[in-house]
Amino acid sequence: MPGLIVFRRRWSVGSDDLVVPGAFLFTVHLIWLIILSLSVIYLEYDMSNKPIELLFFYKIGYICILVVSITIELGICIISMRGSILDTAPRVHIHYWLYSKLAMIIVDVTWLTLGVVWLLNYYMSVQIGEAREIMLGLVICNWAVLLSIFITIWCTFDAAGRSWVKMKKYQRSMRESESRFNYKRSGSMNRNWRQRKVIRAYQDSWDHRCRLLFCCMSSSERNHNSFADIARLLSDFFRELDVVPSDVVAGLVLLRKFQKVERQHIVRQKRNGTYEFLSGVPITERTQFLRLNDPKDYECFQMVIHYMHYALSAYGWPMFLMTHSKTGLCQLCTKVRCCCFSCCRSNKETTDIIDDNCCKCNYAAMKRMLSQTEAEVIYTTFHVDVGETPFFVAVDYTKEKIVVSIRGTLSMKDVLTDLNAEGDVLPLEPRRDEWVGHKGMVQAAVYIRNKLEDENLIQRAQQHNLERKTDKFGLVLVGHSLGAGTAAILSILLKPQYPSILCFSYSPPGGLLSMPAVEYSKSFITSVVVGKDVVPRIGLYQMEALRADLINAIKRSVDPKWKTITCSMICCCNILPTSVLEMSSHDAHVNNYEQERYTARKASTHPNDSSIALTLHNPLYPPGRIIHIVRHHPSPEEQKYEQGWRQVLKTHEPVYQAIWVDNNDFDEVLISPAMIQDHMPDTVLAALNKVIHFKDLPLKYATNCTGSTATLNSISRPINDTRL
Repeated sequence: MPGLIVFRRRWSVGSDDLVVPGAFLFTVHLIWLIILSLSVIYLEYDMSNKPIELLFFYKIGYICILVVSITIELGICIISMRGSILDTAPRVHIHYWLYSKLAMIIVDVTWLTLGVVWLLNYYMSVQIGEAREIMLGLVICNWAVLLSIFITIWCTFDAAGRSWVKMKKYQRSMRESESRFNYKRSGSMNRNWRQRKVIRAYQDSWDHRCRLLFCCMSSSERNHNSFADIARLLSDFFRELDVVPSDVVAGLVLLRKFQKVERQHIVRQKRNGTYEFLSGVPITERTQFLRLNDPKDYECFQMVIHYMHYALSAYGWPMFLMTHSKTGLCQLCTKVRCCCFSCCRSNKETTDIIDDNCCKCNYAAMKRMLSQTEAEVIYTTFHVDVGETPFFVAVDYTKEKIVVSIRGTLSMKDVLTDLNAEGDVLPLEPRRDEWVGHKGMVQAAVYIRNKLEDENLIQRAQQHNLERKTDKFGLVLVGHSLGAGTAAILSILLKPQYPSILCFSYSPPGGLLSMPAVEYSKSFITSVVVGKDVVPRIGLYQMEALRADLINAIKRSVDPKWKTITCSMICCCNILPTSVLEMSSHDAHVNNYEQERYTARKASTHPNDSSIALTLHNPLYPPGRIIHIVRHHPSPEEQKYEQGWRQVLKTHEPVYQAIWVDNNDFDEVLISPAMIQDHMPDTVLAALNKVIHFKDLPLKYATNCTGSTATLNSISRPINDTRL
């Protein structure tokens, strides 16, 4: 940080990112320098033989190239290791070394081309076997090294780099001119026009990048509009940031360690009566654990598990093979329909199957995953487009419900729906301007609502089996991830028509609904979040907070970037960055960090340039009442205290607990290796089942304010119900 500017364009690499590539090239070239030097010294060359003479002088020339290359690469490594992430002054001259390296690459390519010519003409005629084999290895290896260099250059190419440089140059010139002169109104209008032009060019570069990334998608008007919205969103979010991917990695490493230190500080200070943190959640006397020893709460939680099977089934054969890695393919093959033989097609099938593959693999996997429930699928569509999400309608005879299950993200078109994250007013009658939802998921909910109405799908399901009184069945909407957000918004849209509607939203996105809509949804929507799942903590508001936290963490760093990232590796897990050590050494440093973080989040301008306005969005929240599944890792002391821990500790498996949390508890992204895995639907289902498995296990993990140890049956009763 900042990004490297070479050839008047910005690249997705910083001047402190060249340590690893420089060290790699230095090592490879040093090895070949040693090999060639030994080859020239110890092998005998017959100078009367022209091919051998050319070979000898070729190696001498390549030794000279390697010496110069090694010198340049060593200089690049040394300079790149200087300073910290933000302290770029010691690395200010690195671009001159890069230009020198580029010149040597051109010389290297020329010399290797001559080597290829020699191999084609003289390889078989040269009698010195060792010399020609070394020559062959030299040419092949160094062509591979050059290929790796070109791939690295391609990966670090920033399509918006030239527009970004123009935008920054224009902003700098405007600041300098405004500090010297006072312009008239016409001059101000001209500056605003030029500024819009430059920013539009930067936005167009992001639009081009999105179209390139999603080039396999059809060029419909809906897609073009989505590309434009996403490009505007991304350009507004990133245009004031001069960071490269490695800066983000280093910032996440620092942020994770800062979060750990901050949580330890809170527990140590007994702030707000916090006993400890489970999956990043503060456990206090006010924490409400689910009373799973109560038959009513237990039945309700079993219903949550029951409908998770529907959310999992909507993913079709990819999720079935993932959850049945050993036998899934064999099980699926027995249920698929052969697309080549009409005799294999069932005439008794009454399910409408839309846009499945030719062998109906998705439908077959869906039936297999629903085999644990007494369910009958009435309609299923696997059609997917931007703002149009696959779903199915089923009759659940076990719970006497009509179930609409909506699939989560599984395609690039779903990703576009996720990225279209601006707020949009929910299409309700009468209109309520303060009820705002995720734009892409609002579009998906409207699409499914229209499908349900146009095809009369709910009515068909209710009339499907009148002998079993399906006409009296209620309506339940379920979904995971993208499907969870869509199901929650759809349930709000259908609530006036179906007053008894219920919705189970698993791992919903964080930036989904405004608070008035959230409060309305708490009576009929139940959300489930597992551990440190990142998706319920991600919305535009949360991402802007993460952006501020990353900048703040990077500003506090005094170590080189390579050292910061190295500290996160397993082999160096006991080494802490200097900034983290300073923060953990004194409580005052933690308080300063918290104050700086709060100030950074509330800032409306860039910390290094007050003329650049930061994007600030209104917060959106996950829907309904939220059950948070948290993990507790028992200690050996707890094993001694309670007999029930022994079986747990044998497998080193954490204990899973269920607690009620507030919707605004997910306003911070928790950096953790499990932040992605906790979002996977199979992980969600497994965690729900483990909560039931450990429901009778007492936990000893807290110490009350008097210093005496409290044993908490935290699953069967609230945390304030303790026994000594």
